[in-house]
Amino acid sequence: MTISHKFIHSIHTIDEEIWKQLLQTDYPFQQYQWLAALEDNNCISSVTNKADFERLGWRAHYLLLEEDCQPVAIAPIFEKLHSYGEYVFDWSWADAYHRHGLEYYPKLVWTIPFTPSTGPRLICQTNTANFKRYAEYCARALTEYCQAHDYSGWHCLYPQDDLKAAIKRQTLSRNSCQFHWYNLSLSGHRYQSFDHFLEDFTSRKRKNVRKERARFQSSQIEIKRLSGADISARDIENFYRCYQLTYMKRGMQGYLNLNFFQQLRETMADQMLLVQANLTPDSSDNGGQQNIANALYFKDERNLYGRYWGCLDEYDSLHFECCYYQGIEYCIENNLEHFDPGTQGEHKISRGFRPVICHSQHWIAHPQFRDAIDRFVQEEAMDIKHYQQQASIHLPFKNIDHD
Repeated sequence: MTISHKFIHSIHTIDEEIWKQLLQTDYPFQQYQWLAALEDNNCISSVTNKADFERLGWRAHYLLLEEDCQPVAIAPIFEKLHSYGEYVFDWSWADAYHRHGLEYYPKLVWTIPFTPSTGPRLICQTNTANFKRYAEYCARALTEYCQAHDYSGWHCLYPQDDLKAAIKRQTLSRNSCQFHWYNLSLSGHRYQSFDHFLEDFTSRKRKNVRKERARFQSSQIEIKRLSGADISARDIENFYRCYQLTYMKRGMQGYLNLNFFQQLRETMADQMLLVQANLTPDSSDNGGQQNIANALYFKDERNLYGRYWGCLDEYDSLHFECCYYQGIEYCIENNLEHFDPGTQGEHKISRGFRPVICHSQHWIAHPQFRDAIDRFVQEEAMDIKHYQQQASIHLPFKNIDHD
């Protein structure tokens, strides 16, 4: 059977029912509703309007594979004019191109915009052999497209192992390190409670965590979890105010707008978890509860993803409570296997998040730069591995094997 392909510049050109039929995962960021919300609310460009694309720097380039005129696979591809919102940092590569009088942008990325979370990057409903065939075909199609349209290269960010293995021969492999939590005790069983989780800690580390959490038991800050239909439009407004204010404190602006989050509340509420921090009436100036901080998570059947945080003011340990401890507790209570709290943050180590290697795959058009980047990522991989080993030494667990 012959495979053919075409590039599509809006998710709305793809039939939603076909997308759902091909999708084999409840991974939230691969859902049609998630990507549609990005386009619908102008977080990424879905049209050929040059001014719109130049302002946003993202443009949809979905790769649709067909076999005997029937859709068999979809890859979320985006054209980029910069490297913001990717979290696999290649600014130094772009600078090197510029110094040599070459253009690094535009480029193509095979990823989910603004989402540094490992997950599926190829939508198809098929067996292992065909998955490999479709993945390899996508890689060849992207390479040919880059060569024909003068892109500097294409980059597959945060793929799962099956896709990484399928396209590894055609690309350069790059590693990075994140910190994730796993619902697996040192004895090999699921945790039964947060206290059960802390039993795996050394005495000093356990006391530190309990001391941090005790601040909120004796304070006038109430922590509340909301999900599904319990999340109101007003809740999202409060969250967004905190989210943008936190960016503004650093002289930045969040990539995503209020309408994006409100649309997700309408279309994906069952996969959302909102952790609120509210001042109780006794401590609030206006005599009622005042929302002071929010952490917005997304979830599927096995995983929790911590994605967005914001606060009106700084409160001791409030970020740790809302973004880490509440997430761990939720996973334990709902029997989830894994918690990805987001990028960076060595402070996660002492709270039980393990350093894990994440991956990206890169095809570079320019032969000399391809060789130079290949040497760079190989040396970098050794540094990342060493960093992972050193970070593991500082995990809080008793009798842990650091090898």
